[in-house]
Amino acid sequence: MKDFRRIWGLSLLVKMILAALIPLSADEAYYWVWAQRLQLSYFDHPPMVAWLFSLGHFLEPFANAVRWPAVILGHGMLAVWYLILKDRVDFAKIKTWAYLVLFSPLLGFGSLIVTPDLPVMFFWSLAILLTLKALEEKSLLAYLGLGAALGLGFCSKYHIVLFVPCLLVFLFVEKKWKDVKWSGVLLTIITGLLFSAPVIVWNAQNGFASFEFQLKHGLEKTSYNPEWTISYVLGQILILFPLVFWAAIRAQVPRNMRWLYYFGWGPLLFFLYTSFRALVEANWPIIAYPAVIGLALFYSRTQKWLKYYVAFWGLIFVIVIATLFTPALRNLSEKVQEPYVLQEISSIAHEYHPLYASSYQMASSIWYFSKVPTFKLQGISRYDFFDTLPEAMPNGKQFYLVKRERNGLPKWISEQQWQMKEIKKISPDFVLLEFTRP
Repeated sequence: MKDFRRIWGLSLLVKMILAALIPLSADEAYYWVWAQRLQLSYFDHPPMVAWLFSLGHFLEPFANAVRWPAVILGHGMLAVWYLILKDRVDFAKIKTWAYLVLFSPLLGFGSLIVTPDLPVMFFWSLAILLTLKALEEKSLLAYLGLGAALGLGFCSKYHIVLFVPCLLVFLFVEKKWKDVKWSGVLLTIITGLLFSAPVIVWNAQNGFASFEFQLKHGLEKTSYNPEWTISYVLGQILILFPLVFWAAIRAQVPRNMRWLYYFGWGPLLFFLYTSFRALVEANWPIIAYPAVIGLALFYSRTQKWLKYYVAFWGLIFVIVIATLFTPALRNLSEKVQEPYVLQEISSIAHEYHPLYASSYQMASSIWYFSKVPTFKLQGISRYDFFDTLPEAMPNGKQFYLVKRERNGLPKWISEQQWQMKEIKKISPDFVLLEFTRP
């Protein structure tokens, strides 16, 4: 226990320092903007990520420490898994699991970036812990907690719904129905609905727009592109690391740990299926990774392979962190470079009013870095949170727009006879435009 506390505490300290140093990505800035307009839920995602950013508002004077509440919650997943594993495997396996997670690109370094993945990973893991307690101890308190974990997970990311089919298949295949306390199931349903109420109420008030958007987002295509499935499979093997992926396949898992199969392979197989319908983003199956890594512990060579895993991902992490101090390295990736570019151009928000942007990423980043409210121009790109705000539509006779040169303009610009003039090129990619009308 003492050794795990040392690993957990030291890794959390490193995460908090790095989280304060790394500028917010464009998507993070978008969630930060949500926290400026707190709601029960949002069009793009449930509200938990915005609530966490809201908790960190008082930390904003300390660089990017506004991330800390979310980073701490996400890191809490390791503590939950320690509680899951401590009475089921020896400490050497727990230590291996912790290092595999801490050096994972999405569960380790990726957990510095505040997205809905952080809270959903915590509540998914907590739900596993409480499920095992409910089945083994028949505790009504565990059933109550399970409902709360699933409800809060639903307020984090809709992918938490996959927990239910994974659990049902586990109970059916492993013949665990006899261990279910049905009065406890009723408590789980009640508390689950109670804690997921913010999302349900918001959707009921808004024509279930968020549910519809997410369903279309994941299953929207009518024709099939083989690249979707190929990129999904290869991407997951790389993210999990080929040796870990192979170890999880070859694992000889004892009966009391067979639930790892269902909560590990279950989400991965579901998104494999959806890859035949649409492109699957690399992070969507992230809820599967802790259990898949758990499976890898039961292959004889995993501990020997750990050094290769740590060396490979450790080198990648060092290169990424080096971009903080070596601007030339930022050109290695557009995603790495983007926050620094947007931070640099955000100063125009102090010079031009009212200022709009051509994407939610750009508007959010300018708002975050300048602390001047900046909105995406209504209708200029796909529908998102900004389109729900009245401020997204100019109501005067003049406004300014910063956009990438390749981006177009909404139809209402010409319909309302706005006159456009280029003010200046801000960078090779961005231009500042002025719009006026009689």
